Order: sequence, then C-alpha cells, then structure tokens
Amino acid sequence: MKKYIRNYITSLSIATLLLGTCLNSYAQDRKQELSIAVGGPFSFLKYNSGGDVVPGNGINAGIRYSYYLNEGLSIGIGVEYQTYNSDVKYGFFNGQYNAIDAENEAFQFRYKATNLREEQKLGYINIPIGIQFETPGDTKLYVAAGAKIGFATNGTYQSTFQNLTTSGYYPQYNVELFSPAFAGFENVNDLKTSKQDLNTEVSYSATFETGLKQKIGDRSAIYIGLYLDYGLNNVYDNKGSKNLVQYNPQLPVQLQYNSILDSSFSNDVRLVSYGLKLRYAIR
Repeated sequence: MKKYIRNYITSLSIATLLLGTCLNSYAQDRKQELSIAVGGPFSFLKYNSGGDVVPGNGINAGIRYSYYLNEGLSIGIGVEYQTYNSDVKYGFFNGQYNAIDAENEAFQFRYKATNLREEQKLGYINIPIGIQFETPGDTKLYVAAGAKIGFATNGTYQSTFQNLTTSGYYPQYNVELFSPAFAGFENVNDLKTSKQDLNTEVSYSATFETGLKQKIGDRSAIYIGLYLDYGLNNVYDNKGSKNLVQYNPQLPVQLQYNSILDSSFSNDVRLVSYGLKLRYAIR
C-alpha cells in the first residue's frame, strides 16, 4: 500500500508539473493543441502460464498537450489513467512441500485444486510522449507513435476454487491426514478468497495510434482511431517461487493463498492495451 501511495504521489507530481508547464505555454501560443481522450476496451496482463490466461477489458482516460512543429507534424505529452484485467484458469492444480506443524512435527503439506480461477486487476497512471503526423484538410488522416511510462496506483487478485483438498503426509508414521480442519487439513467446495494486494513495478510501453481527425469550427476537432500499447518490460518480480496454498503452523491454521504470478508457472508479465480511441481537441 505504501508503494502505491508513493507511486501515486510521484506520478501525480510529474503530471502536474508537465501539464502546468504545457498549459502555460498553450495560453501564450494558440497554435498548440490541448485534448482529452478515452480508449478501450481491451486491456490486460499478458504473461506465460501453465494455465489458460483470458485477456480482460479495461479503459483509459487522459489529457494531452501537443506542440506543432508545422501544420502536419506535432510532438505531445500527456497523462492518463489506465485499468487492466486478466483471468487465469486451471482445470487442476496441485503441490506439495515440507513443513513443520504446531507440535513441531515434520510433515509434507499437500494440496489439490480443481477449476481454479484467479482474477487480476491493476490501475496505472501513465505518462505518454509521442510524435504525430497528419495530412492537410478538414478531414485528416493521422498516425502517432511514441512511448509511455506507467506507475502502479492499485492492484489486487482474488482466487476461486470449485474444490480444494489439503492434507498432511507424515512419513515417520506413514499416514496422510485429511482432517482436522483446524490443523489445515480439509476438503472445501466453492472456496472464494478475499482480495489481496498485487504489487507491480513501473511499466514501459511502446504506443501506436492511427485514424481520422475531423475539424469542427475554427479551433476544435474530433479524433477517432485505433490504438495499441504494448509493454516492453516485465512488471512483476515474483522474487522466487511461492506455493499457491501456504501452510501456517499457528493454530487454528489459517492458510494463505498466493497469486499464480508468484508461482514458478508464470513469468514475463507485460501490460497490453488496444482498441478504439476517441479524442476531443482544442487548438
């Protein structure tokens, strides 16, 4: 949470400084352009996984300032808020590892999950910088490209299990215990975990956009186009593999449910967004 607060303050401060400078310049030079935009609907986490990763939907909304080098070429900077959503599904998932119980007995903790689903949600403040080319006339074709840096402001994951069976195998007694529940050994149907924080890193993305710009009146215009933002770096460092179900020896046992992204089955998490973008501009 502290990390999100720091990122939010940092990104908001940078955005305020940049836009303040740009707006001051805009007030002095009417050839420049100020616009607001919304985009979506495809926005998700893309990563390698042993399960079925289902891309989700998200939106972005922001403000952009552009400086025209000439009538057909401009450079721009802005700030936007972007959401990302993904689901990952496993028909079957299991694991086992050595642990120590509340009575200081060594054993092997085992778990088996069927129809596991994890939903991941992220929010980012992005600062895009780019260059745009547009053709002459009242109806223009435009092409824009650039890069953006993104700071995480929030992130959560939540898991559901159609069935989860946990047990403890004690090799010294050659016995596997499936109960009692207070010891962490049980069979549970339709389990839904609470939402937990998903801490991601700074994102760097390449951006591309193209479409039509229609002039309205003397100073305003509407853009409608297609866009693609593709992440260039891994935004999640799992810092060593974690077990999906983590045993805790303190009685009564409260199991911890880690994210699939923390496991050895997932890696190279990138942020991707594409779809339709609408923009209203004043110049």
